[in-house]
Amino acid sequence: MTQKFNHGVLFYHEHSGLKDIYEGLGAVTKSLTKICKHLSIQLSENEGDIIKYCEQIKTHAYSDDVDVVFILGGDGTVNELVNGVMANDLNIPIGVIPGGTFNDFTKTLNLDGDHEKASEQLVDAHLETYDVMKVNGTYVLNFVGLGLIVQNAENVQEGRKDIFGKLSYIGSTVKTLMDPEHFDFKLTVDGEEHTGNTSMLVIANGPNIGGGRIPLTDLSPQDGKVNSFIFDKQSFSILNDVFKKRDSMNWNEITQGIDHIPGSRITLSTEPTMKVDIDGEINLETPIEIEVLPQALQILTFSEDEDK
Repeated sequence: MTQKFNHGVLFYHEHSGLKDIYEGLGAVTKSLTKICKHLSIQLSENEGDIIKYCEQIKTHAYSDDVDVVFILGGDGTVNELVNGVMANDLNIPIGVIPGGTFNDFTKTLNLDGDHEKASEQLVDAHLETYDVMKVNGTYVLNFVGLGLIVQNAENVQEGRKDIFGKLSYIGSTVKTLMDPEHFDFKLTVDGEEHTGNTSMLVIANGPNIGGGRIPLTDLSPQDGKVNSFIFDKQSFSILNDVFKKRDSMNWNEITQGIDHIPGSRITLSTEPTMKVDIDGEINLETPIEIEVLPQALQILTFSEDEDK
């Protein structure tokens, strides 16, 4: 049965990864009007605008009947909407429509990578609740990363991503692997301390990062835990090993070079201070504290049963 909302707000910005954002809006709104009695389309001109609009929704200054919000954009824009909803305790669901390079969390929601097809799927989607990470006061839906993952993103030349999309990351990845930065870390997970030296550390809530899927078969953004992955060594053998699927019971036994530590409360410090990537946005530095907020956010999710 199609979910019906009173008033939905669709956020977008003109620098979306879509070739023609206005043509894309037309295709998306065609579907969203089937599930919303009233649909507002809101341009986000500057970073932080979506959070401001969420504040207005909370105080009813925007409208007094908004009961769902949508985002047409990439992972960074999704992160801004998540922060707007969580920081203002809106307690309303969100719908995610892919409009960026990787669109990692849309894969977790079983949505198509095409914005038009994904919006059509939202018509028959259902609500599920997902965990959210709180990182130094910022809300994060998908992942926290430092080391190679940040170094790789910074090696992508300014403006090149919009032109070449995923292709721009290939040359960047090779360049990064040839000259990785190593750092010392102290990671405490649920009271257990781990120390060492690494070139990359990733803390994942969702199973998809950077266009690929983490091969931990029981990784779930709905279990009240996140998964820390420590890359002990930097080598191409590790990259090959990453593609072998396994579960959390045997990961550390069969995986060479990548330690897996699940938990719900994490502190991380490094020497030297390292930049931190959160859902594709590099705007934090170590040290960081992470708390998992279980079942904190309602998101429209598609399933194969609904497709049938």
